Amino acid sequence: MKIGSLFGIGTAAFALVWIGAAAGIAAAQTPTLSLAQALQIAREHNPLIDIAHQRIDVAQGMRTQAGLIPNPVLTATSENEPLGGAPGFTFSNQTDDYIYASQTIELGGKRQRRVAAAQAGIAVSGLEAEIALRQLAARVALAYWGASAAAMVRELYREEAATLSRMVAYSRARVHEGAAAGADLLRIQLESDRLAASANLAAAEADRTLVGLYQEMGAGDFPQSVTFTDSLQAIAALKLPSLDVVLRQRPEVRLANARLQQAQATARLERANAIPDPDLMLGYKRWSGYDQFVGRDTLFFGVKAALPLFNRNQGRIAAADAELRIAKLGVKAQELAIRAEVASALKQYRRSLEALERIMPAMNERASRNLEITREAYHIGGADLIRFLDAERMRIETRVSYLRALAQYHQSLVHLEYATGMTIR
Repeated sequence: MKIGSLFGIGTAAFALVWIGAAAGIAAAQTPTLSLAQALQIAREHNPLIDIAHQRIDVAQGMRTQAGLIPNPVLTATSENEPLGGAPGFTFSNQTDDYIYASQTIELGGKRQRRVAAAQAGIAVSGLEAEIALRQLAARVALAYWGASAAAMVRELYREEAATLSRMVAYSRARVHEGAAAGADLLRIQLESDRLAASANLAAAEADRTLVGLYQEMGAGDFPQSVTFTDSLQAIAALKLPSLDVVLRQRPEVRLANARLQQAQATARLERANAIPDPDLMLGYKRWSGYDQFVGRDTLFFGVKAALPLFNRNQGRIAAADAELRIAKLGVKAQELAIRAEVASALKQYRRSLEALERIMPAMNERASRNLEITREAYHIGGADLIRFLDAERMRIETRVSYLRALAQYHQSLVHLEYATGMTIR
């Protein structure tokens, strides 16, 4: 068996990997996973989504609390009881006793403004939960394509390492028979060791990316391997919305506007809080008086209110106004950030697509042609073993680059879908 025929076996084995069978032999024994399934598992099991929903419940609880009116206060007092006792003193006839209730009356529409501020908080929490879900979907999709490419790279190196290992065994037998030089065997062994090391690194990378994917999904079990059913070779057509539509539908812009509304509601509330709230008091007084024949059962009422001489809530009003200015600037900053994010994602997507459509096909063609020419030259003695091995290495590295370019394309598509507010697919 010639060396060239052995590399032909490696090429055929790689072709099986290249058409999408990441692990054909073990496919029936390993679980399958699509991107849609990964996204669904993440929505159901990632605790970050539950945390975001719990924050909505917190905001709703604050809304309930904001709508409550102050509780009334019940007060009971007794006066004129002598210390140490006194001759002829009786508690029922010689003390002044009060029992009355007081109720704070909120002025300036404080309760309505509290409710409005709390309602704005619910809107903010809801949008934060929506953003958290979109960010999770983007991370899962990025991890999915990275893990898919890493699995294919691992299988590529595994097949090539196995092929070269068989080639080492064949060359060793030829050296033992005296039909080949020992230097050629040493060179092939070195190349086999290098490829085995690369295969080991690729396997470690595949394991790492797979664990990262399942971590983003919130899954408790981490399988040893997975068959990814969404094809890396699929190039999707993408219709982008206009920038005006993006700025309207991105939840980050809506969140910035919701925070602006919350800041406006808080500023109105703090101004209302500057108005003193009076306490109305009504109750019963039992009065001893100076004459035992004077009636002692009387009605008690009064009003108590703070005088806004020093504290007119000016500090909180100033802080709320500053927060309002920050919120207005936040809307502008968010719009600028999204414009930049869309421009960057679009450039990344176009470069990735150009690499797949124009650069990588030419590279693959040249690498395959170079290997074919070098193999033929080696067969007829026009090229040495080193050149032949270099050509084979170049072909492998080109295919690895192509797989990684495919992953970068899909990841750039995820970035662009996120940047433009589209559904992560």
